[in-house]
Amino acid sequence: MNRNQVRQKSSTVSARQLTGVVKKHAHLIFLSSLLLAELGIVVTSLLPNVYRATTTILVDPQKIPEKYVTSTVTTDPNARMNTLTQQVLSASRLQEIIDKDDLYPELRRKKSREEVLDFMRKKTKIEIKPSPEPEQGLSSFTISYQDKNRMLVALITNQLASSFIDWNLKVRQQQAISTTEFLGSELQRAKQGLEEQESQLEAFKMRHVGATPAELNANLQALSRLQSEAQSNVDAISRLDQERIMLTQVKPMDSQFAPLTDRDRLLQEKHRLENERWSLKRQFTDTYPDVITVTEQLKNVNARLATMPEPAKNSIESYDPNTQVRLTLIEKETQRHKGQIAMLQRQMQTYQWKVDSVPVLETQLAELTRNYEASRQNYQSLLDKTFSAGMSEELERKQQAERFTVLDPAKTPEKPISPKRIPIMIAVLFVAIVLPAGLVIGMYLLSHAIKSEAELKEMLPSGVPILGTIPPIENKLGLRRKRFISVQTVVVSLATCIALAIFLSKVRPIL
Repeated sequence: MNRNQVRQKSSTVSARQLTGVVKKHAHLIFLSSLLLAELGIVVTSLLPNVYRATTTILVDPQKIPEKYVTSTVTTDPNARMNTLTQQVLSASRLQEIIDKDDLYPELRRKKSREEVLDFMRKKTKIEIKPSPEPEQGLSSFTISYQDKNRMLVALITNQLASSFIDWNLKVRQQQAISTTEFLGSELQRAKQGLEEQESQLEAFKMRHVGATPAELNANLQALSRLQSEAQSNVDAISRLDQERIMLTQVKPMDSQFAPLTDRDRLLQEKHRLENERWSLKRQFTDTYPDVITVTEQLKNVNARLATMPEPAKNSIESYDPNTQVRLTLIEKETQRHKGQIAMLQRQMQTYQWKVDSVPVLETQLAELTRNYEASRQNYQSLLDKTFSAGMSEELERKQQAERFTVLDPAKTPEKPISPKRIPIMIAVLFVAIVLPAGLVIGMYLLSHAIKSEAELKEMLPSGVPILGTIPPIENKLGLRRKRFISVQTVVVSLATCIALAIFLSKVRPIL
């Protein structure tokens, strides 16, 4: 059986054996731990300090109440912050700061421009602090920048804050100006449309003067007045006809008792039908059945009169002089009334056309009026919005609207934010203590030496007894060697501690 097989069969190494191994190599473990701890402390102390500067920017609300002046900049504050962040951290703006302050000279020699800009973006942090009331949006936000140069971080942080404020003012002013310009152009278009609607409405009223729906009552009153005048003339003609008939019936000499002729009866019928037709037309239209019947009868009478011979012209001379004068006056008066009736008929036709055209004109006028009112309301609305946008633009120019204000400017930091040396040193001390002891124990476990009497028994054949064990024999040389190692350990420890103390106090103070 070889040693490996024996080692596999042997039991686990006891803690007493491990403690003995640690004690045996205590000086080596102590020196190794000391050197590792000193090396770790020196390396930790040599880590570069990283400083951070922070500035707080307050979102100052609008000075004038919104019920008096409404702002046209209604963008979501979070969306505007994202836009401003992208603009402030843009390549052109960061490159301007890098060139102005000559940042990262070594890094610019080793890496490309894009890598340097990304490096700076990673060191810049923007934190948004929402308002306790969600409808108010933002209350404030902070800008932080960290770097190894303690004197530079505050300067860069304040420059970034200034960029935020400048960009916010520019964006708000540009948005207000764009809104005003857009509303101005829309207002001009609305004004042109309104003027066109006004022109069309005015032209329509000029084309249909006196026939618009607003003049319907006046036209009906005029038509009724003309009909009354026409009826008066018809009544006057009727009275004149009656008087003429009465005069013609009283004839002198042998014709005094002569009966009425057919022509006289037809003339009386004609005058009666004419009077009846005018009476009906005052109340009804030409398509009314009674009006049509009377008109047909009047046509038949006129046709029969046309077939009869005209009376002798000098028949009037058969009357006495007074009757002749009166008949002549009646004839002239009748012709005058007929002329007035013809003139009144033409006027009535005109007014009747105006009344009949009201439904069609009313539809057209309603459409024109509706379009005009819509254009007028649109123009008035745009006019109000343009006026409000102009006040909002003036508010932005005078910086009386919502704006960013530096509440707490960045100051040069007193202490670094990293590295955290105390936790790192504690971890280094722990590793320095555990690692050497672990290495010694590991080397002991991996060595091929016989470590115990039990292991030796397992290596021997069965039945072979162990007669005895010989303990370590110490002589004067060994004791001297132990003393020398102890003194050496103490001297090296003191020298190491003194050197570390001098380094930490003079070269690299960390506390």
